[in-house]
Amino acid sequence: MSEDETNWQIREERDERILSVGGKEYRTRYSARLIEKIIERKGSARAPKYLAHKNVRAKFLEPLFERLNATRKDLRVLEVGCSAGHITEYLNEQPSIGAVCAFDVDRAFVDITRMKVEELGLEKVERVDHLTSRQTTDLPYADRSFDLIVVLAVVEHLPVENRWAYVDEYYRKVKSGGLVAFWETPNRAWPFETHSIGLPGVQWLPPQWAFSYARTFKKSYRQITFSEFMRPGSGWRNAAYGELLPKTLTLDVRDVSDETGY
Repeated sequence: MSEDETNWQIREERDERILSVGGKEYRTRYSARLIEKIIERKGSARAPKYLAHKNVRAKFLEPLFERLNATRKDLRVLEVGCSAGHITEYLNEQPSIGAVCAFDVDRAFVDITRMKVEELGLEKVERVDHLTSRQTTDLPYADRSFDLIVVLAVVEHLPVENRWAYVDEYYRKVKSGGLVAFWETPNRAWPFETHSIGLPGVQWLPPQWAFSYARTFKKSYRQITFSEFMRPGSGWRNAAYGELLPKTLTLDVRDVSDETGY
């Protein structure tokens, strides 16, 4: 563990908390308890990113919500892979949204998001579920019950062998005429994989070759096993456009990226 991982402190200043890590300070409205939970999950060196994540990551959603907020109301939204709740916060603020359900397979992230719901008063959030990977192929929500499904930086982390089983479930839960919206999903056709390993072309290789490639050129991969390298969530096998479309469902799917500002 690095010195920065252990050398941190939180102090109060008016209605803010200030996290000090490695000689730098980061201000936030989050409680000390919440900051400590984030540090427990991500480490103090990475925790500051999570204090600003809502504003950084929400930029992907802004073109869509500029349109929805001007024309819609009482939307029912499902957030796939809520992580530490930064987008959950953003969704709760949108005038067009009436209710939010969210889930993640990471227990610590679910606990953090639930804490945010309580401490920040995210009144539109109905439930935050902790699900197993298997349960996310059979989601515990009624079919055709959401106007919008938000899938931000998720698909590339799904098992590539049956990625369709997860994606099809999103389409099963969206209402007719609703939106399944994918963001920040790295395209497998792009030569530079920057989302996970950070090596050009690694996403095109067979798993064993990719593993050897990563171990050769990335020190951080020399201590892990092949099983750890292949675990669901590793994110190095980027998504192709076809993987964002339903495979087992007969649906009339239309790409509205251009007309929604993307």
